[in-house]
Amino acid sequence: MPKRFFAPRHIFQNLVILLKGKYGAFGREKTLRKRFRHLQGGYMTKNADICEKKAKRGGNKMSGSAASLLLVCWLVYACSYIGKLGYSANIVNIEKDFGVTHAMAGMASTFFFFAYGAGQIINGIFCKKYHIRYLVFCVLLISAVCNLSVGLVRNFTVTRFLWLINGASLSVLWPCLIRLLSETLKSEYSPKVVVAMGTTVAAGTFAVYGLSALFVAIGCYRVIFYLASVILPTIAVVWTLFYDKLTKACISEKSEESAVAETGAEKSGGQKAGGTIVFSVIALGAFAVITNLVKDGLTTWVPAILKEQYGVPDSIGIILTLVMPLLALFGTSVAVALNKKVRDFVDLCGMAFAAIAVLTFCLTIAGGGSRGVVVTLACLAGVSLLTSATNNVITSMAPLYLKKQFNAGLLAGIMNGLCYVGSTLSAYGLGAFADGSGWNAVFLLLAALSAACVIVAVVNLIVRLSVKKHI
Repeated sequence: MPKRFFAPRHIFQNLVILLKGKYGAFGREKTLRKRFRHLQGGYMTKNADICEKKAKRGGNKMSGSAASLLLVCWLVYACSYIGKLGYSANIVNIEKDFGVTHAMAGMASTFFFFAYGAGQIINGIFCKKYHIRYLVFCVLLISAVCNLSVGLVRNFTVTRFLWLINGASLSVLWPCLIRLLSETLKSEYSPKVVVAMGTTVAAGTFAVYGLSALFVAIGCYRVIFYLASVILPTIAVVWTLFYDKLTKACISEKSEESAVAETGAEKSGGQKAGGTIVFSVIALGAFAVITNLVKDGLTTWVPAILKEQYGVPDSIGIILTLVMPLLALFGTSVAVALNKKVRDFVDLCGMAFAAIAVLTFCLTIAGGGSRGVVVTLACLAGVSLLTSATNNVITSMAPLYLKKQFNAGLLAGIMNGLCYVGSTLSAYGLGAFADGSGWNAVFLLLAALSAACVIVAVVNLIVRLSVKKHI
């Protein structure tokens, strides 16, 4: 019995209750026990709250092995962007080098994104059938060979097919890494995993465009491909050396995880499964296409937009493009923070697309001169932040938080694959559209597609509320 029960200011009240319990309406022993528990409730609840707060402060802190495994996965995927975006970062120089149009130059990116997107879906289905350790190692080596070959060849047709092979190989990484993290790390780590893996895109993009600007300035853009052929094998060796030790330690930790902790982690964020879960996943699939159509479409063509709209030199255009991935670093954190307030993933994406529609429309009225450059970069930066947030909601948060309803690797592969369907359309499609109608028409198209996503989100909300009403 807690001391609080016998505190002087409670003696009279407690005596009354005991007497009632013996002689009055509360005469049953069962009822008396309830009253005692009620009296103790304040004390016990208070202490339970203290314990819970202490658990939250220390319980979500990642162990050394979990943090190390997450770091290795982060390095693998971030460095894969050096082998993935070398072509996009230098597309203007490739056009000049080979003497091709926007549409023709975008064809190589189309080949890459097609192979990458299709591979994501296929690998999401079959990733459980293969050993992740050796699969990731081989993929990194293949990408290194492809990048080295692209840097050496002088035939544009050969370059396109080499880039297709590169896309097919790198498509293995994301579903395998998400599957690995979901199976080996505790569920309470999911928010940290989402934030960490979400920054890989921005960090990799920033590194590629920054280095490409440097290499263009010294007159040799092909160095980025040679650099990728060195970095990727190095990361492959690091991955192989640490894989077994870290995964075994993390699996051992997860096996000790209690059912209570698992349940609490699942409640920390994400969307609950319900009658509309299938419709929500379909809506997220549609959003995935539009997200990367906007994100990669603008990222790929920013140097060309700045050059043609404002006469910005190639190297400066690449440097200014760095604004987008720099702000995109915060996109994942924004998504995780907003998810605490807006639990439904579709609603969250709909809010982001509403802002994207406004920003892309503003690109059409940016004006000319230095002021136009500033407005354009500000709008592009905002779009980059928001598309990064939606991309991470779709490809990271949804697979990790819905892993009890869906296979995490499969869902991650499908969603990321659909993202690259949008990337496929953006590279060639937007380039060809710009050749025929100009960049303002491209901006209006992206604004209209973003507005359509808002409508889908509203429909999803109406359907969900209708289902709840009739339950």
